[in-house]
Amino acid sequence: MTDFSYLQGKKVCVALSGGVDSVCLFHQLLKERQIVGFSLCAVHCEHGIRGEESKGDMAFVTKLCQSASVPLIVYEEDCVALAKTQKISLETAARNFRKSAFEKALTHFQADCIATAHHLGDEAETVLFRLARGTSLTGVKGMSEKEEKIVRPLLNKSKQELLRYAEQNGLRWREDKTNAETDATRNKLRLNVLPKLEEAVSGASENLVRFSRIAAEDDEYLYRLSERLLSFVQPTESQDSGIRIAFCKEKPLFRRAFLTALKRLGVEKDYTLFQLERAYELQSLQTGKKASVLAGVEAVKTYDGIALYKSGVQSEVEEWEGVIAVEPFKQPRFGKTLKADGDQIPENVEIRTYREGDIFQKFGGGRKSLKKYFIDEKIPLEIRKKIPLLAEKNGNKIYAVFGVEISNQIKITETTKNTVYLYIQKKEKGEENE
Repeated sequence: MTDFSYLQGKKVCVALSGGVDSVCLFHQLLKERQIVGFSLCAVHCEHGIRGEESKGDMAFVTKLCQSASVPLIVYEEDCVALAKTQKISLETAARNFRKSAFEKALTHFQADCIATAHHLGDEAETVLFRLARGTSLTGVKGMSEKEEKIVRPLLNKSKQELLRYAEQNGLRWREDKTNAETDATRNKLRLNVLPKLEEAVSGASENLVRFSRIAAEDDEYLYRLSERLLSFVQPTESQDSGIRIAFCKEKPLFRRAFLTALKRLGVEKDYTLFQLERAYELQSLQTGKKASVLAGVEAVKTYDGIALYKSGVQSEVEEWEGVIAVEPFKQPRFGKTLKADGDQIPENVEIRTYREGDIFQKFGGGRKSLKKYFIDEKIPLEIRKKIPLLAEKNGNKIYAVFGVEISNQIKITETTKNTVYLYIQKKEKGEENE
């Protein structure tokens, strides 16, 4: 039994091709919309690939929606011409067209999501395709039932189950003859490889899908661990802001930290395993060594890690400010959000930056000069000059280093009744120091 409860209260736009999979999904959504409580509309993509036959699909879908009083929007594109113009494969052109059509349909209907009829066989095919091409733990991840604005309610259903459902409910559908052609790589996998694999190992498709989901859980955990290696690099007069990756011998963690850093710099593709290895090996070189790890991104070995910058970019120096609030902040500009006992913070305090002679008694005890503390904690020089401090007014006692640590004097205890949160945010232009 497919669970549609998560669609309650939503406006769902079903991607309706006219094939058996999408017709089964459409039929189930029609039955469930009154029970669960959601509204339904539909989108059809005419790819311009199969001539009159695909025009027949469009007419079939139009009639199907009219009979069910479901609003439909149709988008048409000559994907063959599009592929030639953009010098991409027909499969890619068709996929790009569908993605664009779905985005337009969401806007047109003001819908909450697009429901597609991907099933277990489609996911197994995707996993096998990626494994065959050579992929990482991240890349082997299959499809998700809920992914941003896309939902796939049939993802746990096999093709055989959908065919039985269609037969039991007397459904009619259109056959796409190109699905039986083996020119496309995915068709070869679906028609030739997966059936033979199932013949050799019963349940192979389900096992492939199960593997991809376990791999996705492991990968997500490793990415969470790798986040601890990342820190923000303050921009200078001649260098844009960057991301620092702390030294790490474990390649799985370093690689993931590196990829996350690239994404934060606006690079999400066009990198290779060779470039990942090159960045990793930079750790063994001398401090100050630079490498262009990929176009537009430069890596520099610092004394506490590998700093990544967008090369050839200049930027104004970004200013920070420290904030004390009664609610936490999920994405501080640098470091972490700190918790302190608001009743233990003295009245004669101010938020400022470092001064020579500042003294800090860190959490857990241990009094030392703030300069020595910065060095011990390996906080980069460019950060030390900008990091906000909660300091004694007209004195040198430091109660908190925003984004890093609070002092022992204002720590939270079992008797704390007034918890406050300290974090760093970007100082907007035009703001003045209080």
